[in-house]
Amino acid sequence: MKKLITFVTAASLLAGSMCTTAYAVTFADINTVTWSGFVPFIEEAAELGLMSGYDENGKKYCKPRNNVTYCEAVQLMYSIMKVYTGKDVSDTVVTKWKPVMSGYDVPTWAYKATAYALENEIIYATTTNNDLQKLRGNGSNINVIPAIREDVGVIFGRAIDTINGYDIKSNASLSYKDKAQVSAAAVPYLELLNRANLMVGDTDNNFNPKANISRAEMAVLSVKTYEKLTDGVKDATKEKTVTATVTGTQIMANNDLFLTVKTKDGAGLSLFADKDDVKPLYMGMKIDFADIGEGDTVKITYQGDQVKALEVTNSVRGIFTVEVYELKSITSSRIKVMDGTREEEFRLDDDVQVDLEGRNSTINRLDNALEDAKYDVKLVLDREEYVLYIDARLNDKNPTEGYVDDVEDTDITLLVGSRTYTYPISDDVEIEYNGKTVRFSKLESDYDDYNYFVSLKLNKDYEVSEIQIKSMEDEYNGTLTRLTSKEIEFSAGRTTHKYSLDDSVSVKIDGKKSSVDALKESYRDDVAYTVTVELDRDDRVTSILAVSKYSNNNKGELKAIDAYDVTIIIDEKEYSYELSNDVSVSIDGRSRSLNDLIGYMGSYVFHAELGFNNSGYVNTIKAQMQDAAEGELRYIDEAEGIISIRAAGMTVEQELADNAKATLGGKDISLAALDAKMYEAYGSVLYVELEYNNSGKVKTITANWEDAYGELISVYEDDDEIVVKEDGRNETYIVDTSADFVYRLSSGVDEDKYRSQYDNDLDGLEDFLKDCEDAGDKCQLAMTLDGNEVVWIKATAE
Repeated sequence: MKKLITFVTAASLLAGSMCTTAYAVTFADINTVTWSGFVPFIEEAAELGLMSGYDENGKKYCKPRNNVTYCEAVQLMYSIMKVYTGKDVSDTVVTKWKPVMSGYDVPTWAYKATAYALENEIIYATTTNNDLQKLRGNGSNINVIPAIREDVGVIFGRAIDTINGYDIKSNASLSYKDKAQVSAAAVPYLELLNRANLMVGDTDNNFNPKANISRAEMAVLSVKTYEKLTDGVKDATKEKTVTATVTGTQIMANNDLFLTVKTKDGAGLSLFADKDDVKPLYMGMKIDFADIGEGDTVKITYQGDQVKALEVTNSVRGIFTVEVYELKSITSSRIKVMDGTREEEFRLDDDVQVDLEGRNSTINRLDNALEDAKYDVKLVLDREEYVLYIDARLNDKNPTEGYVDDVEDTDITLLVGSRTYTYPISDDVEIEYNGKTVRFSKLESDYDDYNYFVSLKLNKDYEVSEIQIKSMEDEYNGTLTRLTSKEIEFSAGRTTHKYSLDDSVSVKIDGKKSSVDALKESYRDDVAYTVTVELDRDDRVTSILAVSKYSNNNKGELKAIDAYDVTIIIDEKEYSYELSNDVSVSIDGRSRSLNDLIGYMGSYVFHAELGFNNSGYVNTIKAQMQDAAEGELRYIDEAEGIISIRAAGMTVEQELADNAKATLGGKDISLAALDAKMYEAYGSVLYVELEYNNSGKVKTITANWEDAYGELISVYEDDDEIVVKEDGRNETYIVDTSADFVYRLSSGVDEDKYRSQYDNDLDGLEDFLKDCEDAGDKCQLAMTLDGNEVVWIKATAE
């Protein structure tokens, strides 16, 4: 059922006044009125909340020619009289008339208005004059009987006849041309309405008493009656919204707020805010009345002396602070962020609100999202620095090139390898392909058919402001799905294309001349390719250009790797990919295990080239060592400016800086002397740590003898002793109190700096041993001895 009229209920009463919310309604069919003079009354009736409209297909209609029912007419009369009297009909009166109303099947929603009319003899339920017959429902709690103009005039005439100064005349007469059609009993009331200029005839001076009253006519009668009776009360009871400065606040005994303000024009207001009805806001967040103070700027909606809505737009004392950081981690109670290079930690409020990419979310979802992407967070903090609100957005360290996985009105999702990244789209986003502008609607409708590869540009709010379509799939470009010596098949979006191969077809793979057999073999090894084909006039393929899929973002510095994921850095952006179960790894061209590469990450810098299977998972990693931070010294050639070390099972040569320095056992030594020490090793290992300058050349060499090596068994810090298992035997060593310690950690151990955490370095070594045991690692020691005491220890978790 569409409600044609908005009725004022008891909840709308405040100190005897009716709430009159301004709708500012623009009706789609306002021009269908039969007389232009109806328009302001229809709009005023909507503004006063007396009559609203129909919501259909996202628009509002007033339908001015529709009929008004008797129940609606009585309800309108009651709404206006309730404003005038400042009183609602009592429950006693409703109970008194309920059996009668129920007997006539009056709709229950009209009970109060009908009871009021019966009690005040505006309508009757007698055997000789029974108005209730016209208020009957149709069995579905709906009254559908249209009211005629004469009867509506009587209802309104009898209502205002109860008010002093609006009395009917005993000898009343009418001057309408069709007055003969008016019932004798109605004449006094229609004369009263005419005299009060509330209900008059048409331009031909006809009243049309038996015609159904339309919604447009009802709007005129209702608005005129309302304004006549309230006469100046309307402005006082209408809701108003002002911006003002707080001049005083007081929390009352019942926890309501008494508030004094001064508006921009200098007017002073004294207002009350009910603790249960008014929820004050600041920056979109709920606050307490106590947070509002003198000097604050507020936006207030009020009616009479009662606050309806309250928002602090500027706080002198500062209710909240807002900070933006890069998110590091989050738990159910705390959040860790990076402020530049400094880590900060904040506690979360119990009712913390979380938004992820502009949508309401949860802490768990944000934590899960952080596993695959980098986020900046806007934090809203209270005075005690509890986090009340988290707004998390993908930052510009995430991949901004990839295949379009999804496009919505508000965001775009990229597929990079097997991972997806969703970015919000700005309202003025620009899209281009080959220098030409592309409509957003085309991108939205076609991305699934053409498998767009795009590059995104983000604005300062990390919204997509530009989309550059770099490639798309069609009948000549797609993802390889099948290849034989005779045919090629590839997918382009949701379409599959199949062509026969010319006998002399040329093939290139990643820019290098190749063959069909080589491409077949590589594809069978689960390597994903995009292909571009050229056809002759018989639609036979004469050329195939195959490019490893995802090759746009597959080469960079190796940032992190574990058993499941690998992350590389390209142009300061981090690209994270999932590993296949059978990933193949090589380091400097030599086959290695994944665990080898994981273990070397703490000591060496690698450049990596990734290969992908057809599911977008990394199935090959070709790593090249860039810098070796440590290893076994092989030789130093000062004339050539080269140092050679054994690292990760390979011999690596690095360039020396012109002013390179060296120490051995903590004492300065020349490069030539350090090289000469290699010939005095007598089977011991000379271990070196290297530091590089900004040009990537070795500037510092820290060398120590590895005189002893074994597994750490126990630490006795009180006695400055350690027990190490060497070749199956436990040996006890005394540790010099000034010994140097170096720690090399596996992924299973927290990367704490054990040397800086403890007053006694052996306490740190003991803690490191416990962490190794907890992680299931062995703690291996390499030691330098000075006489019988250990002066240098390298502890490695393996």
